[in-house]
Amino acid sequence: MSSLTNPTYTVVSCHYGDLFWIEHMLNQVHKHSAGQVREAVIVDQSRNSAEALAELPLVSHVLTFEPNAAQIAVEGHDHPSALDRAVQETEFTTSHIIVMDSDAFPISDDWIERLDDISLALTPGSKGATHPCLMVFPTRLKAKVNFSEDYLERATRKGAPDTGRRVGAQLTATGEPVTLLEHTAAFNGYRGSFYLDGAYYHHGHGSFMAGDHDQYKGFVSQASEKLYRRRVLHHRFSLTPLDIAGLFIRYVWRRLINRVRFVLRGPSTKPQ
Repeated sequence: MSSLTNPTYTVVSCHYGDLFWIEHMLNQVHKHSAGQVREAVIVDQSRNSAEALAELPLVSHVLTFEPNAAQIAVEGHDHPSALDRAVQETEFTTSHIIVMDSDAFPISDDWIERLDDISLALTPGSKGATHPCLMVFPTRLKAKVNFSEDYLERATRKGAPDTGRRVGAQLTATGEPVTLLEHTAAFNGYRGSFYLDGAYYHHGHGSFMAGDHDQYKGFVSQASEKLYRRRVLHHRFSLTPLDIAGLFIRYVWRRLINRVRFVLRGPSTKPQ
């Protein structure tokens, strides 16, 4: 629990792709925060959705930054730079900041009660690397947070950290207590993660289907993602046997089509 009697929060997130996930996230935060989340600062990384984003619940600021060419050259996106600028350049009026991925959201009214002063989601499979799907820390510590630390090393070193993986170490270095949040699998282990004892969900790769990451579009099946979106909207996070069979068939079909495209068009073709 937070050391403050009545902590207040500002959500910081980046929008990339269509509006489905960011709109659902903000609706869920508004629904489940009982007024403790006062506002949201959204970075428009699509750079063409500012007006639509400004109309969503809780949004007080929509920020648009010039692309960070060095980061985009490494991984196809500049998520770390966008978060760094949003956190460091915003004048917050709340006691705490909550960094969230656009495809992550609370699903229970008690999610804020489960947060400590510093609560950081762990990257699935890691015991120390943190993930920006859920990061909570006091506003007074924002200068200690650097989402870009060592990120450019990904261009030359295998295993270099992705967005915000070093934030746990940065905040631990302040000497203040840091809570690292373990995940459990959602959707029968096929997709997504739960945090905060099931009070919070992170889908993962939500922007891949609609964003401009050309090299990522083939990582997810559009038909499968539509199924997951329908389940999410109905607050269902499990799959039926029929769902699983359909996902398997789509996976096999997609692999076959991509292999045929590769043979016919060569290695430059983009997967579907």
